[in-house]
Amino acid sequence: MLTVRTNDLEIAYRTSGDGEPVVLINGTGESGATWEFYLDALGQRYRCVAIDNRDTGDSSYVTAGYTARDMAMDVAGVITELDLGPCHVVGYSLGGATAQELALAKPDLVRSLVLLSTWAASDGWFAAQMRNWQSIRRAHWDDEDAFLAALAPWLFAPATFAVDGKIDAIYAHADAIETRQRPEGWIRQCDADIAHDAGARLGAISQPSLVLVGEDDICTPPRYARELCGLIEHAELVSVPQAAHCALFERPGRVASAVEDFLTRH
Repeated sequence: MLTVRTNDLEIAYRTSGDGEPVVLINGTGESGATWEFYLDALGQRYRCVAIDNRDTGDSSYVTAGYTARDMAMDVAGVITELDLGPCHVVGYSLGGATAQELALAKPDLVRSLVLLSTWAASDGWFAAQMRNWQSIRRAHWDDEDAFLAALAPWLFAPATFAVDGKIDAIYAHADAIETRQRPEGWIRQCDADIAHDAGARLGAISQPSLVLVGEDDICTPPRYARELCGLIEHAELVSVPQAAHCALFERPGRVASAVEDFLTRH
């Protein structure tokens, strides 16, 4: 695994392809392996770099809390070290919050933004949801399979549940390609989710932006996507049918097509 030393952390990444650079930032609980399908699909035309956020994969685990802005500085370090900027930035869930903070803090590093299954600022409902997720994690501290099974209704659409064995197959594939996150990392990343609050600042983003949301997402529901589009000037909105928060796993071809179409135009 390749690594960059930045902010006193080792940040791991994987890469594929050549061409214009695209940085992929994963969500809560996942490493850069999240993007395996997209590294292949987008790597046909772009230089793709998928980052293991702090507290995931082969990157450093920490002991203190942090925010999406701190994570954005990790990403900025990778972009700078690898001379990728300005680059397209694709962020999923917490990675989308991180991408927002990156565009705000280091606009010179960001050419365009793709924000998938994400939100502008945590409200009381969202914070309660994340605390519930933390409670589920604590209740299944040593049983990852039970934890993931309990979380599934928040992550997957009814159409995905309707396909026998599909969710088990998604989880099994994830197990095959990435190291499971330590429970304490999950707790800290949920705290970063709760702390995210970029809404009042998003009007400063001038880069072309695409907002993607699963039409059945109950974690970061379509109302959050519409809010993002209202706050980021000229942002485009694409709804992914028969998909929820895990749209990138449920409908990978549809998501990759929307992302590639957007990148081609920007």
